[in-house]
Amino acid sequence: MGTRVDSWIWAIRLTKTRSAGGAACRAGHVRVNGVTAKPAQSVSVGDTVEVRLNGIVRIVEVTKPITKRVSAPLAAEAYIDKSPPPPSREVIASQPRRDRGAGRPTKRERRDLEKFLGGLPTLLLIVVALLIAGCGSNTDDNPTTPPTALAPAGSGPFFGECGGVTIDEVKRETGFSGVSATVDNPSVCEWASDDLRLGAVASFNWYRGSPISRERATEQLSRESTKNIDINGHQGFIAYDTGICEIGIGFGADFFEWSISAGSLTTSTAESTQSLCTAAKNLARMSIERAS
Repeated sequence: MGTRVDSWIWAIRLTKTRSAGGAACRAGHVRVNGVTAKPAQSVSVGDTVEVRLNGIVRIVEVTKPITKRVSAPLAAEAYIDKSPPPPSREVIASQPRRDRGAGRPTKRERRDLEKFLGGLPTLLLIVVALLIAGCGSNTDDNPTTPPTALAPAGSGPFFGECGGVTIDEVKRETGFSGVSATVDNPSVCEWASDDLRLGAVASFNWYRGSPISRERATEQLSRESTKNIDINGHQGFIAYDTGICEIGIGFGADFFEWSISAGSLTTSTAESTQSLCTAAKNLARMSIERAS
């Protein structure tokens, strides 16, 4: 018998309130068995729950699906803590910081903005992002110091719909024969085997004017392994954990990311995870070769 994940993470004291647990789920900060979880998703004994809050990642295995908040000693009996050690100072320092009202939206903020606007064209999102960035800009008090030139948003190549890759090619490379398109707009495509994203999921995201360094730092905090990668002469990162592999490739101020997840309905091994990474590499290579 399972319980809702938002109730469970509150009951074991990972969040201060149940509403905060639901908000963390809706913001995409909670994963169950490697897949982003909705507040109502059920968790049972043996499931792995990952919660990312305030830059800290907690990874726990469910041993008791409790629904009522208990004391800290009793809460510790409801899970096995598999959280990684705290990140080094170098990793923390590598994460860009955004002052209130300054800079472009983060990856999560951009996704939320797309959902709110109903999937409007990417151009509109870029205009909104630039307006936000302009509001947060500051005037340099020292006129003798030239400003640092940054690559303009959209300076990279143009990637066609879904990174130039068809659903048949996604099925062939991943082996996910039962997936269908669940999201399809100018900057995001997702293919999943079910609406709840409990099974196999593949996705392509194209980010314009968003630094790849921020995404890499986030992956480094949450994935078992994050490494540099070179595909067709283009630099980026590959981040993977059991049952999921993600590849990001940078182009100036832009980058794209392929994410391949086996989902919580399959038992993943190191060998099967490697096959997910092979699929992600092949799909990333296709996107690069078909860009204009």
